Amino acid sequence: MWPTRSFQRHLCVLFLTSAVITSLFIVKNSKKSEELNVYPSTAGFEGNETLVRPFYMNGGGDHSRSRHIIHILGLFELTTKWGKRPEGLSEIAAAELAIKHVNQFNILPDYTLKLIINDTMCDPGVGIDRFFHAVYSKKTIVMLLGTSCSNVTESLAHVVPYWNILQISFGSTSPTLSDRKKFPLFFRTVAPDSSHNAAKVKFVKHFGWNVVATFCQSENEFLLPLNSLITDFENENITCVTTITFSLDNYKEQLKILKDSDIRIIIAALSSKVAPTIFCEIYNLGMYGMGYVWILEDRHDFWWHSSEKCSSLKLKSSVEGLILISDYNVVGENMSISGLDSEKFETELQLSAHKISKYAGLTYDAVWAIALSLKDVYPLFEQEFNYGRSDIVCEFVRRMSSLNFMGVSGPLRFIGADRVGSSALRQLQDGRVRDIAVFDSESNELNFKCKDCQPVNWWNRQTPIAQRILKVSLISIPKSLFYCVIFVCVMGILFSVFFLYFNLHFRRMKTVKLSSPKLNNVAVVGCILVYLSVILLGFDTFTMNKYVDELCTVRVYLLSSGFSLAFGSMFAKTYRVHRIFTHTGGPSKVKDKLLKDNQLIALILVPLVIDAVILTLWVMIDPMERQLYNLTLEINSEDRGVVYQPQVQVCRSQNTSGWFVAVYGYKGLILIMGLFMAWETRHIKVQALNDSQYIGICVYSAVFSAIITVLTSFMDEYVVLNYLAKTTSILASTTLTLFLLFLPKFKSVFGRHNSLDPVMQSMGLKIEYNTRRFITNDPKEQILRLEIQNKVYKCELAALDLEITRLENLLQDRRSSGIFTVFKEEYVKLDNEKGKSCSWPVYYCKSQDNFFSENKLNERKSIIDEMRHHFINNIRIYPKTDSLLDHEYLSFCATKYRNKSHPEFYHKCGSKATVLTRAKSELDFSLIRSFK
Repeated sequence: MWPTRSFQRHLCVLFLTSAVITSLFIVKNSKKSEELNVYPSTAGFEGNETLVRPFYMNGGGDHSRSRHIIHILGLFELTTKWGKRPEGLSEIAAAELAIKHVNQFNILPDYTLKLIINDTMCDPGVGIDRFFHAVYSKKTIVMLLGTSCSNVTESLAHVVPYWNILQISFGSTSPTLSDRKKFPLFFRTVAPDSSHNAAKVKFVKHFGWNVVATFCQSENEFLLPLNSLITDFENENITCVTTITFSLDNYKEQLKILKDSDIRIIIAALSSKVAPTIFCEIYNLGMYGMGYVWILEDRHDFWWHSSEKCSSLKLKSSVEGLILISDYNVVGENMSISGLDSEKFETELQLSAHKISKYAGLTYDAVWAIALSLKDVYPLFEQEFNYGRSDIVCEFVRRMSSLNFMGVSGPLRFIGADRVGSSALRQLQDGRVRDIAVFDSESNELNFKCKDCQPVNWWNRQTPIAQRILKVSLISIPKSLFYCVIFVCVMGILFSVFFLYFNLHFRRMKTVKLSSPKLNNVAVVGCILVYLSVILLGFDTFTMNKYVDELCTVRVYLLSSGFSLAFGSMFAKTYRVHRIFTHTGGPSKVKDKLLKDNQLIALILVPLVIDAVILTLWVMIDPMERQLYNLTLEINSEDRGVVYQPQVQVCRSQNTSGWFVAVYGYKGLILIMGLFMAWETRHIKVQALNDSQYIGICVYSAVFSAIITVLTSFMDEYVVLNYLAKTTSILASTTLTLFLLFLPKFKSVFGRHNSLDPVMQSMGLKIEYNTRRFITNDPKEQILRLEIQNKVYKCELAALDLEITRLENLLQDRRSSGIFTVFKEEYVKLDNEKGKSCSWPVYYCKSQDNFFSENKLNERKSIIDEMRHHFINNIRIYPKTDSLLDHEYLSFCATKYRNKSHPEFYHKCGSKATVLTRAKSELDFSLIRSFK
């Protein structure tokens, strides 16, 4: 119904006019789109000008109208989800160049190839959408060129058989596409990984390797080619010992399993993203360099330059000598079917100013394969071709399968869906990829003398061994060395028994008694235990019986307890000397610091009890067992296929280090304390009483021996050196301790010596001939003597005052009584004779005995007289008394110092006993009492 109002009519006219103009514009664009083969896409490829550029032999438009057009759909990856892909443009340029050359050379008379281009964005959904838009257009698609993304190619390969369209890919390497049952109309000019299996087999066989191992990433892309490779190896009598698959979660464990298999020729199948991580771990495990050959597919992306898992230097070291296999895309002296070689082809592509893709040459050859397969079939096009003509498609497949021509990427022929071409073998040498051989698929030969090929660079210029024959050898200590150690130990035990007898027999003699015979006995017993442990130290290398485990336990018990007894006795002596000599108080404080032998023996038992507790827990919780420790492999220089595995027998438990820390820990503290006290008392010379100098040397040697023993515990690989160091340090320390403890006693008992008193020796004094002057070189000693001399003079003055008072009282009594009384005159005799010389003034309460200054120091006894005197006569025993300062010293003076001229003491007159006043005399008689 027409509007009644005027403005409504105007609006209707305007609307109709706009609709007509819009319709005309749409029709015009539609016609233009058909002429240019533009197909809109709902999948969204915005801004893409999908163009078909027809190429004519002579470039004339009239000539093109007289020829039939065959449309080919080309699907490329110009963009991805990560952005634009510049390599896609070079692939389009290569396809266009091939279309141009096919049309120029009139490969298909009366026919012209035209390419319809579109972008799949490397998305299967987008790729299927672009395919349907092309199929449902007015142009008939004869063949499909594409793609380089395997997932898109697989999706398309499932669909194209329903339209009887043959598909040829130039970049999809998925092994799934090789299945002819699933993809009957699929071909590809890019060689999949399985196409290099023949080259791998030839390379392995060329070097005489009869066993290999495979290491594969757990994805079908890598597993399927590897399965066919194992079959090919078996056909050539090459054994694949182990096949290991891995993921990023367990690759470290799988590599360790591979290393334990000891197979040195490894075929790996993994992606470029994972490869740097794997080879960093290979470096950590030492599975590179000499003896290892890794063979991988070359992905052409130089993944070995850097990694996040390790440094570039480590990665470079691990990939040195790596074998890479890839397509051989060099035409060589033979020209391709188009008259181009590889260099000329790349030169023409560079004119397009695009980044050249590694699939560019394969794209060029794919277009030529399409043209050649159509060459003998194009008469069928005289009839009407449609998507229902399966007979024509079968003819395409037959013709494509029989192709064999030289392309710019090398010789090209198909077996099934896969291209079979030449393979290039390369090796990483000094960080650079070098060609080493070329495998010719037609002749099935491996050529190591190809152009620009370098010699294979093996480690040390020796061909690696596929698998080594392992021979185990048990390393033992040389018998001569073992027998020498036993001889030394037996001699040490005999000397120890002799010293023990000597110590027990002469235990009451003053020289022996003052050196603590009880502690010496403990030291001797400890040394005997140490000698026994050293003997057992070498027995485990000669015995393989069931008692080896028991020997390990007994040896630890003997060595630990022997060390505790031997070093403990020396530690106790040093402790007593340190305790006394670091005291500077009066006699009462010295008496408080006295330690008797029984107390010191109780101190020695403390580490012995600790040893018993720790070792018993060790045996009960984690017993020691005999284990075979593998040393460094030894390669036979004459036969590199034989490897010797030296082994050494060791005594170990599951947590040996922990138990050693427990034992060595507290013993180390004792060693440090003993070392400290020995250093503190290094200037004390008390030879006859406590052997302080010799004890210090023994402590130092024990510390040195302990350090050597601990350090050699970590030298299991050096069996002889380890055993020699341990036994030498232990035996030297033990023997030195024995002889330093007892040789001075032998000298004092059996040697020719003067009758100088041990107490005077302990004070550092000596008597010169024909004089009574005592000489000392110690300034402190001289000051101390002057102080004591002053006290003696004061005491003499006090005594004289008392005598004067007494005499005055007698005179007074005599006057008062008036009776004459006869009495015996008492007087004080002072020794002021000039002929006598003494460094100490002496005062006595009674008349002195005659003193002869001529001493008897020159009188000597023979050794036989000494032996007769010590072994036959009775030995004097000092009686025990309640008062150290009264009875002991009176008895001592009564036997040794009857001449009353000893300069070390002074006496006070009265009813009290003799009192010792010299400072060091307190120490001397304290020691006398402690040693008793």
